[in-house]
Amino acid sequence: MAPFTLVVQQLTLPALVIHGGAGAYLKTTSRRQRLERGRTLATVAQRAHRCFQSGGARAAVLAALASLERDPTFNAGYGSRLQRDGEARLSAALMGGRKTRLSAVYNVQHCHHPSALCAALQDRGDRSLDGDGARLLMEELGVAPIDVVTPQTRERWQKLVATGDTADREAAIGSAGEEELDLARALRLPIPKDLEDDATTRNDSPEDHPSDDLPAPEDRYGTVGAVGCDVQGDLWACTSTGGRGHEATGRISDTATPAGNYACPVVALSATGFGEQIIDLNLCGRVATRMLDGATLERALQRTFEEVASFDGLVGVVAITADGMAGYAHSTEACGVAWLDDKGSLHVDQHGDDRAG
Repeated sequence: MAPFTLVVQQLTLPALVIHGGAGAYLKTTSRRQRLERGRTLATVAQRAHRCFQSGGARAAVLAALASLERDPTFNAGYGSRLQRDGEARLSAALMGGRKTRLSAVYNVQHCHHPSALCAALQDRGDRSLDGDGARLLMEELGVAPIDVVTPQTRERWQKLVATGDTADREAAIGSAGEEELDLARALRLPIPKDLEDDATTRNDSPEDHPSDDLPAPEDRYGTVGAVGCDVQGDLWACTSTGGRGHEATGRISDTATPAGNYACPVVALSATGFGEQIIDLNLCGRVATRMLDGATLERALQRTFEEVASFDGLVGVVAITADGMAGYAHSTEACGVAWLDDKGSLHVDQHGDDRAG
C-alpha cells in the first residue's frame, strides 16, 4: 500500500475543490454510506460553483462551507463534536490569495457558521478572534446564539464520559498527542456486510464483526474545507471544524492557522487530519512555499507528503492553483473530496464515486 494518495488534474476556471475530512472511516462506514457522502459533496460543489458568477471565488468557497456547516454528518457547524467538558467549540479560517490575508475564529460557541464570522473579519484590522471575541462579534452582527449540538453528538459524549475514555476512538482520526499513532494503528472497528474493502485488507474477517455495532453516521466525517479560483486567478481558501472530539477542554485545532488554511497568489490550500501534526509540519505553508519557489503543484504535494510519510503523519490537503491545476493528497486511508470546473468536469474521490465501485 502506498504511503499516501496523490491526485492532480488540470481544470477549466472557475473551479472549486471541497473536502469533508480525512481519516480512518473505511472501517466505520459502509460503501453505501461513502457513496452518499460523495453525492453530498458533489451536490455542494455544484450549488456553490454557481456563486462564481455573482461573487467570484470568495463567494463560492463560502457557499460551500455554509452548506457543509449545516450538514450534521460533517464535523463542522451544526453537529460538531464535543470537547471533554461537553461543549462544542468551533474554529474556522478564510484566506484570500491576492492580499495573502487570513481571518479566523478559534473555539467559538453556539454558532452554526463560523466561516461567516471569518468573512465579516476579512477587511478588519483585528482579524483573529478567540471564543470571547467571536461572541462579541456575533452580538455586533446580530447573529443569535444557536445550539449546534445534535442528540447523536450529545449521546456520544455521554458514553465517553460514562466509560471514562479520554479519547474518542470512533472519531475520523482518533486521538492526538503521544497516543495518536498507536490509537490509529490499533483501531479495529466492525465491518458491515456491504463494506467496499474485502477481508484481504484486514487481518480479521467481516464475520467477526457484526454490522449493527457501527457508530452512528453523524459520528464519522471530519473537518470541511473549500478552495476556489476564478477566471482572473483570484484564489480563496476556507476551512471549518468542530475539532477532534472529546479532546481537552479549550484545545485549539490547526484549522484557523495558516498551517491548516492558506492562500497566496499561486495556490489555495485546505488541510484535514491530525491537527497537531498539521501544525508541526506547517502543512499548507510547506506546500505553498515550494510552489512560490517554482515547484509545480504535483511536485510540491509529492515532496511534502514524502516528508509526511517519514513523519508518520495522518493528514490530507486539497489545493488549487491560479492557473486551474487542482489536486489533493492524503496519508490517511481515505479523504472525502469533490471538485467541479467551468466545463462541468466533476470529480469525486474513489471511495465516494459510484463509478469506482
